[in-house]
Amino acid sequence: MKSFRRLGKAFRSRTGAYLFFSLAAAAFLFLHSSQWAYGWIAELYPLDDKFVPILFCVIGLCAAAMFGCLFAADKIRGNRILSAIQTSFSVLTGTLFTYTAILLFGLDKGFKPDSLGNGLTYLLPNLPYLGTAILLPLPFLLFPAPKKAVKIILTALTCAALLAPALPLVMHTGPKEAQPVLPPIMLRSQNVLQGANLVLESLKQGEKPDAANLLEDNDACWTPQDPARRPAKGHADINNSFAEFQLAGDYTFNVAAIEEVGNEVQYFRLQALVDGQWITVYQSEKIQSMRLCSFDAVTTDRVRLSIDKFRSGDTPAQIKALKLYNEPKRSASGFEVTAYQRLDGDVPTEVLAKGEEYVNNYARFYDVYSTIIVFAAVRWDENGNINFGNLGEEGFARELAALKEIIAHRSKQDHQVKIIVTTLADGVWEDIGVNAYMARHWESVADQTIAFVEKYDLSGVDIDWEFPRNQEDWRVFDRFIARLDDGMKAANPDAMISAALASWALGMSEETLARIGQIQFMAYDGRDRDGYQSSLQQAQEGLQKFIDKGVGAGKINIGIAAYGRPVNGSPFWKAWRDLDAANYWDSKYYNVLDSDYQTPNHGQVYDGTFCAPALAGDKTAYALFSGAGGVMVFRVACDKTMDDPNSVACGVENALGRYLEAW
Repeated sequence: MKSFRRLGKAFRSRTGAYLFFSLAAAAFLFLHSSQWAYGWIAELYPLDDKFVPILFCVIGLCAAAMFGCLFAADKIRGNRILSAIQTSFSVLTGTLFTYTAILLFGLDKGFKPDSLGNGLTYLLPNLPYLGTAILLPLPFLLFPAPKKAVKIILTALTCAALLAPALPLVMHTGPKEAQPVLPPIMLRSQNVLQGANLVLESLKQGEKPDAANLLEDNDACWTPQDPARRPAKGHADINNSFAEFQLAGDYTFNVAAIEEVGNEVQYFRLQALVDGQWITVYQSEKIQSMRLCSFDAVTTDRVRLSIDKFRSGDTPAQIKALKLYNEPKRSASGFEVTAYQRLDGDVPTEVLAKGEEYVNNYARFYDVYSTIIVFAAVRWDENGNINFGNLGEEGFARELAALKEIIAHRSKQDHQVKIIVTTLADGVWEDIGVNAYMARHWESVADQTIAFVEKYDLSGVDIDWEFPRNQEDWRVFDRFIARLDDGMKAANPDAMISAALASWALGMSEETLARIGQIQFMAYDGRDRDGYQSSLQQAQEGLQKFIDKGVGAGKINIGIAAYGRPVNGSPFWKAWRDLDAANYWDSKYYNVLDSDYQTPNHGQVYDGTFCAPALAGDKTAYALFSGAGGVMVFRVACDKTMDDPNSVACGVENALGRYLEAW
């Protein structure tokens, strides 16, 4: 009882009021930083889209109440009614703080580094406001006399007002975001921009000419300004910011490496002067830390980098480097282009039924892909017995044979295509989880899988266990992979184990990791500051995490999504094939109609991001130049067929043709 009384006194003290005011301020900014979640929050509560505004009001009311309690702590202490009100608001504030923290940092899914880091990314821009909110009432805690506290606060506000004009300058002089460590790229050619001269730079009012910094090998940056600003004297009012360079002679190049400090650029173009005309050789939305751009070779003596869109009109971009290379072709040995394919998406027997012309066109996919992973066909019951769902084993055998027949129609007959099957997966069916039946039946599952691979003459299996939860699960994983690998290779020494893995879930032993031939790195379904779910930087950072964990880059396939996700992270998917507005360059699209738009109560309209063919080509080039094992596309039925130049597979194929011999 004494403990509860002490706790109650602590709640009703001046310090308690200050603490809960700080928690209310934090809850307000946590909710503000979680804007990406507003859509699905509205679906959970009867107030719909009014829920979030009302929640802001409730949090604001709690903050005001706690501030009042801090100001009048002495009067509240002796009044039971006021004390009860303060205690009620304190409990409500604590609850709101917990709710918003769970929302922002994804704590409902546990303490996951990726979720915590994502929440921190969204919170960081608001931390100065949180600090200000916490510091302003501090004098009332330190100086109980209200008049003295008010004087101190007014003095602080005056100083802040005087310093405010200098804040943007301070903010722009240093990096706005910590630069991540990324895997280096290994290029074999020289930067053709060496020896070039800056010949033209667009300027806005107040902007200093600094584009020549792009030619220097140091940390100095070009800081192009928002095109919406008025031009500097003597400069045309144009709708972009650009820097133009005269090369030392006519040069050919097919790769650009552009580095940005921060993440302000929202669209850019690289142009070349060819036969007196400026042509765009590359364009996209994102640069970020290091954007590798892959494009067909162009020969010119003059180039232009144009920054067309900025995140904020108040914040200039900081472009650290522009480098141009003419990369020669290298051996394709060991490089993999893997794709996931379902038998109930583009049903193989139905593809065959459309006639030879259609089949030959569809088979173009298999001129590009070297490994096909058939997934969502095999499942297990709670007793560890294999089954094939509604398709049945007879149906599986029929569709697998049809798939092999389609692959045989590829135009490059000397191009080898392996077929493996995902035999273990979470999240594909609403069945019992992998962790449950593997704990009891892992030996039987391994033996049945070995027999399955031999029966259908497969090149191996794919494991998509998402994810072992504890040490015992990982020990099962280790024993399972060892038994599976030994059993398959007894019949076929070349049999391969593929695994879909995340860099934060690598609890297996080194021996187990060595047995895995390909790692399918799911470099998509993420979300950066602008909601991009399959950016190049996501792939770069993930690859580095694998390397940091001791995984050799040579077995990692970088994932490419052939579908889109809403920028707010909502659980809706749109196939690239069904996106009418899709073009080769752009990954972001507005007013996307979800694939099930015609279904009552399920259709969604949203702004979404995809992995455009150009970006797919960039990821392919990056995988090659960084020493990764290859790339992986998820999945075939989401992509446009390759008679459409805007197929994701065309973007991959274009990069292969530029930099690899005899793919």
